[in-house]
Amino acid sequence: MPFANTGAIGPTLASHRFDVSPGTNACARFSWSIEKLRLAALVLVAAALPAAILAVASTAAVRVLSLAWLFAIARLAQGIARRATSGAAVLMIDQSGILDLRLMPKRIGWHEIETVFPVNLDRSRVVDLSLRWPNITLAGTRWLTRLGAILQRAQGVPAITISMLLLDGQVADLLAAIARYRPDLVSASTACYTTRPHRSSN
Repeated sequence: MPFANTGAIGPTLASHRFDVSPGTNACARFSWSIEKLRLAALVLVAAALPAAILAVASTAAVRVLSLAWLFAIARLAQGIARRATSGAAVLMIDQSGILDLRLMPKRIGWHEIETVFPVNLDRSRVVDLSLRWPNITLAGTRWLTRLGAILQRAQGVPAITISMLLLDGQVADLLAAIARYRPDLVSASTACYTTRPHRSSN
């Protein structure tokens, strides 16, 4: 397998937290980002305003649909609030593999990952994984997560998608953490993207 130019990715880790315990390798930990959650909350407020207006000044049928929409937004807002008060890491990468508590309670071992799909660091907010044994790796997880195994077998699409959209890091940070333990998984095409100056999120 070709090895990626991890030197192009590594410097992005300088701004990210690594928790290191004596006698162990560094573990990359990603938690919910307060700034990103705040932005998501503002988007929900903007989406709720039209529904609130329709719920007051429309026919009965439209009013019912508007109230259902407002209820769905309220549930999403509740989820955002819950995440904002949690300081615990939800995504961890270490010598044993990748643990994404949003998807499943167990770690995906490095030997279980077949491919990390190429990523455009300028645009992408997710990293897609193809698994060697999707049925075994995803057994016992939620049905939405297990659906990835079916799609990979049937359509060849990634079984797992790890999102950095609301976490305190970027895709480049996640790829750098993966390259720390399995540089062969970070493809040459992805490494090519990392050679560009990485734009600040500020």
